[in-house]
Amino acid sequence: MCPKPHTRPPARDRDHHATVLAAVLLAASAAALAYVLLGGHHGAVEEADTDTDAAPLSGVLA
Repeated sequence: MCPKPHTRPPARDRDHHATVLAAVLLAASAAALAYVLLGGHHGAVEEADTDTDAAPLSGVLA
């Protein structure tokens, strides 16, 4: 007698993939928000607001 043929398990539906993608995006955005709120990167930052002779941006709001 032949053994029972192997069948593939049922494929996961698109809802599962969408849920996993949403969870990954939520985790990434939560990590980015926590990074910003907790101080983020403290590298060399130039102070733009102390430079009084800087040229204004043209065409920002016409």
